[in-house]
Amino acid sequence: MNGLSKNQRLSSKIKIEQLFEVKNTFVHEDIKVYWNKINSENDNIAVLFSVPKKIVPLANKRNKIKRLLRESYRIHKSILNHKKLELNLGFICLSSNFEDMNKIDEKIKLILHRLNQEI
Repeated sequence: MNGLSKNQRLSSKIKIEQLFEVKNTFVHEDIKVYWNKINSENDNIAVLFSVPKKIVPLANKRNKIKRLLRESYRIHKSILNHKKLELNLGFICLSSNFEDMNKIDEKIKLILHRLNQEI
């Protein structure tokens, strides 16, 4: 498994607040997706993955779900077409039944295709 590089992770508090203020969102099955596009010279995509403690109380299961989501995104991120756009994404898990990588792959593929249409 290869992780995401530092510039691909959304870690700035200001950008995270902007992401949730813009209200560009949709829900696909058990994943809520927030997105914010910014016209910019650099074409960077920054991603945030979150699994709430209320939904998955055990830390090892939360971390496993985040690892599976990150890996699936990393594999399929080439689906996104972005030119001259800085894109911030947030994936929020709404369910605790993410155990199979194949199901997560299919969900992430459909989410990325839908993001292409909305951008």
